[in-house]
Amino acid sequence: MKIINKQITISLLILIFAFLAAKPAIAERYNVYTPTTYKQIQIVQSPKRSNIDGEAIELLVDYSGSMIRWIALAKETLIYILPKIPKNSAVALRVFGDVSSSNAYSYFDSCRATRLVSYFKKENQSNIIKGLQETKAGGDTPLEFALRETVNKDLRNIKIVSANAQSVAQDKKIILVTDGGDSCGGDPCAYIRELIKTRQDIKIDVIQLGNDNTLMCLSNSTGGNFYKVDGSRQKFETALEDTFNVPRGTVQLGKEKNTQPQQQQQSSDKRGYKFIKF
Repeated sequence: MKIINKQITISLLILIFAFLAAKPAIAERYNVYTPTTYKQIQIVQSPKRSNIDGEAIELLVDYSGSMIRWIALAKETLIYILPKIPKNSAVALRVFGDVSSSNAYSYFDSCRATRLVSYFKKENQSNIIKGLQETKAGGDTPLEFALRETVNKDLRNIKIVSANAQSVAQDKKIILVTDGGDSCGGDPCAYIRELIKTRQDIKIDVIQLGNDNTLMCLSNSTGGNFYKVDGSRQKFETALEDTFNVPRGTVQLGKEKNTQPQQQQQSSDKRGYKFIKF
């Protein structure tokens, strides 16, 4: 009996050492919550209550492996769009399917990898862009789980208020950017259809990258807009301009101002503006 117990103890010790040796590699794959990742990743928590006197917009971005190209384009595009939205609009950022999630359970299950990068804040463009830049793509696509986290945690304590008692209260808006459906066995359409039975204050705009219309159910069910982007850079930029409700051509005009400052200064009689045909 002593020999058997000794063998069991040795086996357990071997397993423990093997686990500790593999931990950095696993942590790198899912970037799990450890004292090390705590220092590396900003952990954002939703406050108990937050009153917003304008529009509350949560940008929900798919960071699965196939999204790398579109994420790079989103960063370039939002630099010009976010400064143009109304000053009283508060924007938050959540990512899902990334490999830099700080959730402890993502250590065991990449289908729970989602993270609130920046909570609702007015004039939040610097935090949004920084969060997009620092997050690493390459995981699965836990879309339903990310939507649940958005609704149950991020939007739970948001209250839309207005100084004007006669104004109509605005919905809490989710802008979903993704190139596919749920790869983790979830059913985002069924979840949202069940949600709207008790919640009428949430609207979802979907920017669908590719030719799939599956996620149109999310926008249709909540009264949002559906944008299908079939590989076109211009369509993607236009979809972001429309969903953030800024004038079409905002991105192009911003690029021209950055790349042609001398021409704009010389054309002072035209006030630096250029009309763009679409």
